[in-house]
Amino acid sequence: MRNWKMLVGASMLGLFFLAGCTAQLSQADKDLMHQAISASQSATASEQKAAQSADQSDASATKAEDAAGRAETAAMKAEDAAGRAQAAAGNAEQSAQKAQKAFEMGLKK
Repeated sequence: MRNWKMLVGASMLGLFFLAGCTAQLSQADKDLMHQAISASQSATASEQKAAQSADQSDASATKAEDAAGRAETAAMKAEDAAGRAQAAAGNAEQSAQKAQKAFEMGLKK
């Protein structure tokens, strides 16, 4: 008898479970479920866009760092060229002074 009661109880529990699984959702529940699905899909799309934006930002930062390195190299080269130009100007001035002295000496003789 006890086994029979357990069998009936398990059967009732199984029927209750099956009834819950096959129950129809109300329209309000269906609307909430669709809203939740839409929100989930929107969140996924937003995450993908954010990841793409982050990748693009990383690429832009890398390009900016490369450009800054090239600009620094160009600035050092320009500074070296300016130093050489200044030295050449100093040498030209000395040569001009020597030429002027030589010219003046030539006039005195």
